Amino acid sequence: MSEDSDHPLGFDPPIPHLLEGVDEEELTINVGLGLVARKAAEAEYILHGIYVHLVEAEKAYSELAVATGGTLVKRCRATLATSALPTSCQSSLAEDLDAAEEGFRLRNRYLHGYWIFDDESYQWLTLKGAHGTQRPEVTFVESDQVWELAERLQRLCSRLLHWDTAHFGEPADDESGHQGLVSRKRV
Repeated sequence: MSEDSDHPLGFDPPIPHLLEGVDEEELTINVGLGLVARKAAEAEYILHGIYVHLVEAEKAYSELAVATGGTLVKRCRATLATSALPTSCQSSLAEDLDAAEEGFRLRNRYLHGYWIFDDESYQWLTLKGAHGTQRPEVTFVESDQVWELAERLQRLCSRLLHWDTAHFGEPADDESGHQGLVSRKRV
């Protein structure tokens, strides 16, 4: 952010007219949505790496990255059930896969929904087409919920990365020169 910005939002946007009329509430929700998108993409990337390890692919992209996080969750679940990992390891990943599935479902509602601010309830109303039905999904959402989802996805990424490192980690030096295990996709 620019300290000497003349813009009322506290920074100079690259395309100013896109933010004409935006208030603090809209800025808060939009930044939150950006964080949700980033953290969900990070979770998808980590899940792809886990899936590659579960199927014992030699190179990460010999197994195609799939279009959605939900598909990655399904593939990981199917492969996990037949893996040689101990049951306790499978259980801990299964819990995180459940959390990922819920996070991706909410991410889809937030990122693929149409947002309207309801002045009476002081909440956002999201409208989104629902798979398998002829009725839209209509939900009230508060700005904080988007930020809370971004935080949940961030914690999920940490757990997934920790799980991946613990079970498929490779020895490497960290930034301080100490030897340890790291998560690695072989490209």
